[in-house]
Amino acid sequence: MNQIAVNMYLPEDVLLEINSLHIEGKTLEDKLKLNLSIGLFVSKDISLGKAAQLAGKSLSEFINILNHLNIPAVEYTEEMYEDDLKFMSNHESERPSV
Repeated sequence: MNQIAVNMYLPEDVLLEINSLHIEGKTLEDKLKLNLSIGLFVSKDISLGKAAQLAGKSLSEFINILNHLNIPAVEYTEEMYEDDLKFMSNHESERPSV
């Protein structure tokens, strides 16, 4: 993955606040990358895999972080639920008998 350097200026009080938060990461850069990746994932701008990559985490590590923050890694919508119910009712005869 190609990378570019980004310089930015933040107010000192914002930096102090970020450093005082209990955000996983050893450096300010780690903390900012993690927050950015979570924000982009939650807003559906990037996929779960891309968010994990941006944060420098494995997929399972990133999912664990999301779980710790009560952020669902997978969205199971009502429409998906209805589709599953239809599928199960259409294939009920195919279930093995116990």
